[in-house]
Amino acid sequence: MKALFDIFSSVVNGTQKIDVIKLPSQGYFYPKDFEIKIKKAKIEDIIAYEYNFKEDNVLEIIEIIKDFVSKNIEFSKSYKFEDLKSIDVIFIFLEIVRFTNNKPIKISYFDSNTKQPVKIDFTHKLFNYFNFKDLSQNYLPELCVFDIEGYKFSMPSIGVENSVTQFLLDRINDSNASYYNEKSYNFLFFLGDKNYLSVEEIDNLIIIFNDDIDDNEKFTIKSIIAKFQNLIGYSVRVNDKIIDLKSNLDLANIWRE
Repeated sequence: MKALFDIFSSVVNGTQKIDVIKLPSQGYFYPKDFEIKIKKAKIEDIIAYEYNFKEDNVLEIIEIIKDFVSKNIEFSKSYKFEDLKSIDVIFIFLEIVRFTNNKPIKISYFDSNTKQPVKIDFTHKLFNYFNFKDLSQNYLPELCVFDIEGYKFSMPSIGVENSVTQFLLDRINDSNASYYNEKSYNFLFFLGDKNYLSVEEIDNLIIIFNDDIDDNEKFTIKSIIAKFQNLIGYSVRVNDKIIDLKSNLDLANIWRE
């Protein structure tokens, strides 16, 4: 009955439910009642996206995509955009594009075997998902984290990422700017379900993860993060070949493909 209601809602309201298991995070870092629906983008959102898009500025592109997704997504219960894990944002953006245009997104790449350019349809079936199998014994479903060496790993949320970004932007012209630039921000991966950090919290976490722990602990933390490093990149698997999406997806012209 619920599946039928979701289909009806999609037709009437112009929304589509996203299966969190098909996201890059595969739902591991979300509570069981965390649900997402995307909307068809308005023409003014698309115009703003294309107008503001700057191909030579990766950070700006990410911010534009975040802003676009925030306008075209809905969440269950009291969850909000800031709760979304940052690793899932671009994937959801691609889903919004596909849903809005009602046609597949094309990925172009050069086939080294045939020596010819190739275009394929992007789908979750081709997505090169991270394999959590070897870490399954460390997973704590009630907390949505992986407990390794006493540290509880989770991918950072949009809200936490935004908090730290704003914190650093506010200190660009600070006399202590070099101090903050030299520090590690590995604490981002050990904040569980937090979706916001105050200035005081960030300052304290910087001190704890940089000054209060010894080199052995720092090495442990880096080793834990390294276990999940392949989770961060976006790629697809085609005939046992890994195709990087970053260099083969035309985000500038994605609405015109």
